[in-house]
Amino acid sequence: MKRLALLAAAVAIGLSSLPAEAAKVRIGYWSSGVSLGFGSFLEAGKFMEKQGLEAEFVKFPDVNAPTKAMAASAIDFAIGASAGSAFSVAADGLPMSIVLATQVADLDFVVMADSPITKMEELKGNKIGMSPSGSATAAISSAILIKNYGMTAGDFEAVPGADPRLAQFLVQKNIDAAALRTVTIALLPDVKLRKLSTFRAEWAKITGKPAAPVLGVGLMRNEWMKANPEAAAKVIAGMRNAFEAGKADKAAVAKALMAAGNIPEDDAKAYAALWDGIYTVSMEPADIASMKAEFEVFKSVGAVKGDLPDAALNPSPYEASKAVK
Repeated sequence: MKRLALLAAAVAIGLSSLPAEAAKVRIGYWSSGVSLGFGSFLEAGKFMEKQGLEAEFVKFPDVNAPTKAMAASAIDFAIGASAGSAFSVAADGLPMSIVLATQVADLDFVVMADSPITKMEELKGNKIGMSPSGSATAAISSAILIKNYGMTAGDFEAVPGADPRLAQFLVQKNIDAAALRTVTIALLPDVKLRKLSTFRAEWAKITGKPAAPVLGVGLMRNEWMKANPEAAAKVIAGMRNAFEAGKADKAAVAKALMAAGNIPEDDAKAYAALWDGIYTVSMEPADIASMKAEFEVFKSVGAVKGDLPDAALNPSPYEASKAVK
């Protein structure tokens, strides 16, 4: 009996010394646009695995798809969900929370260099390319034209499309102007464009503040977050570490882009050089206030409806992540 007791104790000690099973998290991101840069670097650098998490990365071909996947419980966290669709689902009361601001709207309104259009006021009555309806870019573009230039939704024709397609439309004269990400413009050195204005400057006219509007957010499924509070903080810590690493090592960002998106080296380097200006990983009180103000602007132009509950903007995982290395 004594020998059996010693054996049982040894087994118990052995089991207690085994590492705890890693929490699993399914992470989704749009495999194009601005999301590709952060997503590919986050995945290649194994920043989630370094936090002891078992991460499954799910890529989507559409900007609004990660939010839809979250609603269907197909993923637990979206690294760069469109702020527009995230605001909508939050206002509708779907069980998910905005836990981070992750992308800012670093876009320009542009026309071809030989266009007769020379200022924003002249966009009235023209075809303007922008991201598809439901995206934050489309909502911000419309808000700028309506708020700053007195237009109505009927005063311009919004032509939806991904940035590469919109750039093609511009060259082919199928549209008169476009709202393009600075990343996209950097990848088009041979296309002669004229900048009319920036989202940052136009948004400052609306809000009276110099900060750029939030384009993408970290969206987390409430059920997963409640079941895995420590893992939720580790997810945010992984995001924060990836952001800082990307700022410090642009070459690694470019390498991840080349591998993930089959992007030529020069284009990948141009994309990586913009890292500091297009990404953020933050959920400070100022970020929350900015997103609340953005929701109200979107609501005023009909891009979203209802009200944004305070609980939909949840800084708890971000605050807890500050204690995680």
